Amino acid sequence: MNIFTTQGTYGSNNTPCEVLVYETYSGAWYCVEGSHNVNFTPDIITEGDTVNVETVYDTDTFTAGEPIDTLSQLQESVED
Repeated sequence: MNIFTTQGTYGSNNTPCEVLVYETYSGAWYCVEGSHNVNFTPDIITEGDTVNVETVYDTDTFTAGEPIDTLSQLQESVED
């Protein structure tokens, strides 16, 4: 397992963002920094690459109770 941030974009205007990623054995949980939305993908998100979160295939999602701004908040949200 690995936890990291990488550069990303979202929305129709490809707005730049930080993407927080928490890898597991079966895929990765990820969210845009400051978002409540956490998604799971079986796709590989590579540290250091720029990822367009609009094109990532998601198989699960949940809404966190507060905005996720740090890797530790992402990890805690996923593990709760």
